[in-house]
Amino acid sequence: MNNSNIDIKFIDTTNWQELTWYNSGGTRAKKVLQDPDGNEYYFKCSEKKTAKEGKPEKYYKYEFWNEIIAYQLGKNLGLDMLRYDVAAFAGEIGCISPKMTITDEEQLLDIGRFMTALNPNFLPEDNATRTEYTFQLLEQTLDYFKISKYWEFIFQTILFDAIISNTDRHQENWAFIGKNTIITKSLKELEKELLGKAYDKLNWLLKWLYRNLINKEKNELNTEVQQAILETINISKTAPIFDSGSSMARELTDDRINFLLSNENELNKYIENGKAELHWNGKKISHYNLIEELLNSSYRGEVKNASKFLQKWQNNLISKILDSTETQVPEEWKSYCIPDNRKKLIGKLITLRLQRLNNLIND
Repeated sequence: MNNSNIDIKFIDTTNWQELTWYNSGGTRAKKVLQDPDGNEYYFKCSEKKTAKEGKPEKYYKYEFWNEIIAYQLGKNLGLDMLRYDVAAFAGEIGCISPKMTITDEEQLLDIGRFMTALNPNFLPEDNATRTEYTFQLLEQTLDYFKISKYWEFIFQTILFDAIISNTDRHQENWAFIGKNTIITKSLKELEKELLGKAYDKLNWLLKWLYRNLINKEKNELNTEVQQAILETINISKTAPIFDSGSSMARELTDDRINFLLSNENELNKYIENGKAELHWNGKKISHYNLIEELLNSSYRGEVKNASKFLQKWQNNLISKILDSTETQVPEEWKSYCIPDNRKKLIGKLITLRLQRLNNLIND
């Protein structure tokens, strides 16, 4: 029985306003748009990398489709996904998603804000510290901030990323939703801000912060401040899964796609080599190795329980999603529809990766 619900839309933004004073954050800036009813959306195009240091320019032309495919796939598997649709704005085509927070009191609290508060050695903007972005730090963070009840969400996201081969689930790409709160900055950020001004000119509050917030000897937050931070956290729920564009072989050229489609061994190698962004004990490993580590840990039961959404898979689901991608696209944007060979590869990758994941879970 086929119960799939695929409803890809093309959003007309002709009469929408760009809120140019907003900064949406993330690795690629997004335009913040407001529809005529006052609802806010985030619009982003596929990534373009300029040529530098002898490396050629790269343009992942069809990347924006990955957000839309991931949404439709995850939704049909019963996961809480942020909706993405196709849209064009100011002469560009991309994907569009609604703002995740509804009221002014709500705030998107990415996991990285908690992780960097706990570990001052993890500086996301410094690639040299990426090895600090580990499952072990995530484990400590959820335990310390008393948010361990959200493990199912964590494991579902890890499993879903293994299906789509998401290589960019960095610290800002999964989050909670809560009321406006005080999540501390890292120690290095605080010191930089405070010591960047003459100490004798700091007001009494900033002086108190410098004297009391940072325990210089232990390089950690004072106990009283830690407790105060804990008391301000008011998380109401997890955010839906979002920002899944760096996936589904977005980086492959047509020649490489055709090669993989004609060479099963190379295709299987490509599948096995896909790396997860979340490290394990400081090492960057494949999605499958990460899941193997989890299944061999004390979290085995939780991982298997989180994997129940895999039972909703239907053999023709991904092909139906891919066949629906161009149905709503206006003629003027048809050149941005996914080519048949790329569709075929995405379909194979999703199917084979899900089979590989099921084998791991059920072994």
